[in-house]
This record gives sequence, C-alpha cells and structure tokens, in this order.
Amino acid sequence: MKRWVVPENSNKRVQRASRTIGKGTGTPEEIQEARDVLSNYRLAHAFPLNAVTVTVRQRALAINPNAVVAERRKRLPTILDKLKRHPTMSVTTMQDLGGCRVVFETVAEVDELVRALKDLPRSKNRVKKVYDYLRDDPGPRASGYRGVHLVYEYGASKKEYQGLRIELQVRTLLQHAWATAVETMDLFSGSELKYGKGDPDVLRFFVLVGSLMAHEEGTNPVPGTEGTREDLTAELAHLEANVGVLKRLRGYAAIVGEHAKTDRRNTLTLELWRNKGRLTVTVHETLAAAEARITELEARDDENLDAVLINIARISQLRDAYPNYFADTGRFTKFVEGCLNA
Repeated sequence: MKRWVVPENSNKRVQRASRTIGKGTGTPEEIQEARDVLSNYRLAHAFPLNAVTVTVRQRALAINPNAVVAERRKRLPTILDKLKRHPTMSVTTMQDLGGCRVVFETVAEVDELVRALKDLPRSKNRVKKVYDYLRDDPGPRASGYRGVHLVYEYGASKKEYQGLRIELQVRTLLQHAWATAVETMDLFSGSELKYGKGDPDVLRFFVLVGSLMAHEEGTNPVPGTEGTREDLTAELAHLEANVGVLKRLRGYAAIVGEHAKTDRRNTLTLELWRNKGRLTVTVHETLAAAEARITELEARDDENLDAVLINIARISQLRDAYPNYFADTGRFTKFVEGCLNA
C-alpha cells in the first residue's frame, strides 16, 4: 500500500516560505526551512495527481489505445527558480505542481478527450479552467507553443488534499515534438528558450516551426507569423543556415545512451548529468523510495544535474512521454526537414 505524503503546513506558512525563497533575504537556516516546506507541499500533490491520472488514463485509452499517458511532479529547482523570477508569487497559486500528460496522434483525439473530461458527470475532481493554445482561448503562445491544458481542483473524499490543483496537458505528436525540441535545447545547453530568453534567431526558428505545424494540423497560426506557408518556410531555411538548430539537436542525441527496458507500471527517477552527457533511469519499488531519491538529488543544488520523478504505466513509453531527457527530437527534425525539402 502506498504511503502518500500529506500537506504538513498551512497555506499561510507555504506562502511565507515562497516569499523567503523569492526574496532570498533569509538566513541559511530560514532558506532551508522554506525549501523543506515547499518540498512537502509539492510532494503532497502526488495523491490528487494519481486520482486525476486514473480517470484521464481510462478516458484517453478508450479514445486511442496507443495514447501516451504519464504523470510527473514539478521539479523543486524549477519551482525555486520561478519564485526567484517572480518574488511576489506563491506556490499555492501554481497550477502545475502535479502534472499529467496525454499525447495523441491527432487534433480530433485531443478535442474528444477534452470534451469528455469537461462534461464528466459526478466527478468530484472538477475541471476548473481550460486553456486552448490551439485556437482562440487564448490561442497559440507567441513562443510557438501549442496544446490544450486543463486545470483540475481536487475535491474528493480525502479532505487534507482538497483544493490542490493538478494540470493536464493534452497534445498531438507534432505539438509534443515541438515542446520536446525546446525543452531539449534548454536541458542540454542551459538556455531558457521556454521562458522567451536566448538567441532571437533561435527563438524565431521555433515560432516559425510552431506555425508551420499549425498549418499542418489546421489550427490557428502563431502570432507574428502572417504569410503563406512558403513565406514561413523560406524564413525558416534562412535561420537554419545561420544558427543550425537541427545540427545542435542531432549533437545532443549523440551523447545519450540506452534506458531501462522492463515493461510494467513503475515509479522511477531520471537523472541527467549535462557535463557528463549521462542519463540514468532508476526504477523504484515504492513511491516513498523515489521521493527520497529525488529529495536527495535536489539537495545537491548542482546546476549540471537535472532530475525528475515520473510515474508511467509502461517503461516502454518513457521515451515517448519524456523524449527531451533522451535528446530524442527525431519527429521534430523530420518535420522541419520535410518543410525545408518540400
């Protein structure tokens, strides 16, 4: 039987801990205490995340048995970094401390799942908000990101978790390929393209690819990419000649080795050492063991280490769910090459 972490602190204490980290003005002891408070709050999302994922998985596989469904807890270093960038923010307002991801083949399947989950009768875990980054509410992000997000609020029987929020991301294979390529660039190079920072030409490259993918899927184009598909492709070719994004992505893929090959439901940790180009996948028999390992890794505060805790139905789907950790951007590069060679 799993032993789930429960919230140990009031929302006010969590908010104070968020401000301590955001402002960075506390003593070392106060900062460590704040990290511990935030770590507990994050890990407490595991139970509501599991509850939401059970329903999502059932509905997704009914639509497409080959759908990829995975869940993950937001990394503590990512949370701390966000608080430092936004000192007045509290983690109690973050909607993605627990995240579930579904990847389908088509936009039609994405739409079918979103409709099913929005209209689910008698569900106590309610969809509070839908962000459609494919069409008009709010539409594709200026970065080129596309997909549909649903924000859940836990409201079932366990009172200690009520009010905690879980984010579901639903994407097509193409949308997932785009997000993966951006995350891979950031993961292996230390850039921050995901936050709109970095080489303007590289940022523009991903904006153009996002819009070309929107053309392919028949959804709204990315803002700032007015023009025909031919116009966008010509600009993309010019940028690739100048900054070589595809060449960089192929280079990252060359440094990553094989991963675990067993195929059963598992809780596991992924550890990527950037400076060594080494990925380690560790299978854990219990959630508690995985949480202990991720806590240990995050305490090292090493900028060369990127570690994440993941729960997935079949390890054979791990590469499909989190290809950025394997520098697997094959679908992205194939799409771009197809555009450039058309």
